[in-house]
Amino acid sequence: MSPKSRAGASKDEPQSSKKASSGADGSAGAKKRASTAKPGGTAGKGRTGVPKGDPGDTHTGQTGAPTLPSNATESSGQADGRIRTLDFSQPTKFTTEIRRRISGAIEQFCEALSARLTNELAVEVELSVAEVGQHTWAAAKARLAADAVAVAVEAKAIERQMLLSVEQPLLLQALECLLGGQAAQAPSERHLTDIDWVLARGLFDGVIAELSTAWGDLGGPQLTRGEVDLEADAGVFAPVGEPTFAVTLSSRIDGQSATMSLLIPWAAVEPVAESIRGGAGPPLAGDIRDPDALRRGLARAQVLLRAEVGSAQMPIERMLGLVPGTLAKLQSRADEGVWLFAEGVLLGRGKPGRSGTRRAIKLHSTSDTPTHADTYAKLGRAELERARAHVDGTSESAEGRAILRSIFVRVWAELGRTHIPLKDAVELAPGAIVELDQAAEAPVELFVNGLCFANGTLVVTSDGGWGVQVSELV
Repeated sequence: MSPKSRAGASKDEPQSSKKASSGADGSAGAKKRASTAKPGGTAGKGRTGVPKGDPGDTHTGQTGAPTLPSNATESSGQADGRIRTLDFSQPTKFTTEIRRRISGAIEQFCEALSARLTNELAVEVELSVAEVGQHTWAAAKARLAADAVAVAVEAKAIERQMLLSVEQPLLLQALECLLGGQAAQAPSERHLTDIDWVLARGLFDGVIAELSTAWGDLGGPQLTRGEVDLEADAGVFAPVGEPTFAVTLSSRIDGQSATMSLLIPWAAVEPVAESIRGGAGPPLAGDIRDPDALRRGLARAQVLLRAEVGSAQMPIERMLGLVPGTLAKLQSRADEGVWLFAEGVLLGRGKPGRSGTRRAIKLHSTSDTPTHADTYAKLGRAELERARAHVDGTSESAEGRAILRSIFVRVWAELGRTHIPLKDAVELAPGAIVELDQAAEAPVELFVNGLCFANGTLVVTSDGGWGVQVSELV
């Protein structure tokens, strides 16, 4: 499907003439109300009021990307209490197969490390997988103990990093055994001396050596230890919304329990994803004369994705009349979601919502044909200013006004944009979640033939269509 813009769209009704109705029962004489989904509203913060289960089956709102109930009515700008925000904070980048393969490798790592530590510490050591899951980077880090020791795990061949977080009780138990004591005698926390740090780094080298072996079995590159920090991140950084596979390991040293966690961001997996899935995968470093080099290069090329709410074809006169307080009606139904385009080519439609602090789209259908977005003649900033001056100067001229009414432009609203590799764009399937660069509380932007000229609040009109209540001109 492709969003269609229809010539001769009806003119906006002045919002000042609309009164809020006293009820939503549809009785005679009730005025229309436009239910706004104002970014940053109470329903758009955190996860309060987010329905459980599949978020694709519910309505959204309050993030600037709402889908309201079909019986929502128009208002002058107050948010409807029934509006709820979809939270897509749980990423889906790690497929079932990749999760299964990584989890299997981690189990082997636990067995090998248990045997190694049992030998080094001269006590019984048991390691097991306590929990696995995928989160955003920010959400995964928030789950770590505040006083844990952070260890950077580096894959230098591909210039990627992971983060190993070891709770202090686990480290202190191991150090107590290395110093000739018993794990049960170790305090839950204490100041680490220079000798402690030397012993700790040796322990971490052994842990990462076993992890490197398990990672190599998946086709990944060699792993080495990087920085070691207390109450820090060891220099491992990732975008807050980066999909991250989090593994929590439970340990028992001489009967004493503790945990450590491994955070694997998608950036560390993507270069070897094909190998992890069981395929040959691209080489880590290849000759540019390789006949597949061009294909690999194109696969990594970044493409622009943009989430378009809807559009309307309107005369310049009407477009220039979109001032703060007016409503721009779009020719697209709210219950159908929003359009997702890649460089102007339709990818599909999806439910709007949020992922952490950013907007996101959950695809529910994809396009089978390479349909392009509707475009019209370009209208630059200078032309727009001249058009404004012209409409002001011809306010009493019927001929001038007729000219402006005869020139149509395309106006559309966007939830946001982002860039992803071409390979990922063509592999997007129903159920995939695309995180946008825009903050969840940011206003929705209005464009005219490629130029952003205004922003405002996304609303749903009484007939179930999208609209934008203009806040300011830009």
